[in-house]
Amino acid sequence: MKKVLPILLSGSLLAVAANSNGQAKISQDSLMRYYNRLAKGSDAEKDLLSDKMYALTKSKKETDWLTAAQYFYQLKKGNLGDSIRTAAEKKFPVGIVVRNKSVETIYNENDPAKKEALYKAWEKKFPEGKLDNDRIVYDYARNAVGTAYAIADNLPKALEYANSIVSPFWKGQGWAGTAEHIAKKGHTAEAKVLLKKAIEDAWEFKTTRKNEEGARFAALGYPGYLSSYAQLLYNDKEYDSALVYLKRAEQAETPVRPQVNEMYAKVLLAKGDYPEVFARMSDIAAQGKLNSNNKPLLAAAYAKVRNDNKLESYIDSLKSGLDKKMQEEFAKQIIQEPAPGFTLKDVDGNTVSLSDYKGKTIVLDFWATWCGPCKASFPAMKKAMEKYKNDPNVKFLFVHTWEKEADAPASAKKFVTSNNYPFEVLMDLKDPATGVNKVVDSYKVQGIPTKFVIDGKGNIRFRFTGFSGGDDAAVAEVSAMITLANQQ
Repeated sequence: MKKVLPILLSGSLLAVAANSNGQAKISQDSLMRYYNRLAKGSDAEKDLLSDKMYALTKSKKETDWLTAAQYFYQLKKGNLGDSIRTAAEKKFPVGIVVRNKSVETIYNENDPAKKEALYKAWEKKFPEGKLDNDRIVYDYARNAVGTAYAIADNLPKALEYANSIVSPFWKGQGWAGTAEHIAKKGHTAEAKVLLKKAIEDAWEFKTTRKNEEGARFAALGYPGYLSSYAQLLYNDKEYDSALVYLKRAEQAETPVRPQVNEMYAKVLLAKGDYPEVFARMSDIAAQGKLNSNNKPLLAAAYAKVRNDNKLESYIDSLKSGLDKKMQEEFAKQIIQEPAPGFTLKDVDGNTVSLSDYKGKTIVLDFWATWCGPCKASFPAMKKAMEKYKNDPNVKFLFVHTWEKEADAPASAKKFVTSNNYPFEVLMDLKDPATGVNKVVDSYKVQGIPTKFVIDGKGNIRFRFTGFSGGDDAAVAEVSAMITLANQQ
């Protein structure tokens, strides 16, 4: 019999546990930590990990195959990972890969009765709990059915599915989503019940249940649920009660999310507290976070407090210190790293290289057509471009990456053209040999939108992810980084 030797990790044995037969086995968590360490290690360690993943493809367990695919993706062998998943579909016809692929038919159906029939057939073919403990896959499917019924105004079915969610950390999300849809159909009382449950659930995950799995995600919705509940109270003209919930939402996080600020101003405006609305919205304007939703609130309060027609001048005066404030803030965040070079095709098939813009300050924006926050930032990016349209030493490049469409260049071009964005869009498509989007990978991007500011010497001076939510603030951020990059 072949002798089994323990695997060494950093000079100590990996954790082992006794199975039902008394035999030692490596714990799954320890094994994953070991694999992760190899994935981040030297070339020799990565080769060792690759050998271990090849060995897993000889297993009779689909989960081993999927582990192998996962780590081949990390090793930049995406095509091999794809091949393993494709082979798994044939090897395990009622397995995890096929189940997760088959669920798409439920999402793609719009008719609620047909959607429910598809769900029941799918659940019968892939019984919950048989393949793995990933209950959330079934919760997503149930939620899709319930949402369809809510949109169709079938209240009993919508509530049935809203209350069928089993993953503890996702119950609040399911209740709140259904509440939003049924409230639009006039079912305010039922929507309030669901939102109260979501609020209480999220509060528990913030406090007494904060160490449970998924607690951070479950607690994240707390301010939003409070604001949504306040909206229903506002609709019923229960303004004082709405303020109680908004106060809780305001105290729950810093900075306060725009949704809460806007709802607060709406309630105060309805109560006739114009000075408070004026002060609150003026502060938002000073931060550069006015938008089409909240600017009318400031306008209404301004008309009562100032009683003149100089709103725009007032807003400009509030923003006067924004550029200086942003420069002071971003001066603390400046870095200096060589920017990886690249050569890509634009949406029209023309070849563009980063080296073409040597000596210029580059704003590099990684995005995708499926990325909501990316697209939300584009009006601000258009304004930023307009600010520098007469400066030949500043260039904006928008790199579309992590594509999901069959014809990503055509999709990207259609999006920017239909929205009149004057962007130069480059396509960072998957490498046919590795399945990796090389440019976004070389910039070590973890999520999009991510933007870089590169100075004229080819060094990355700033890296920032996400979108602040206000056009003026976003323009000021970009402007501050360009200014600081040019001063170095």
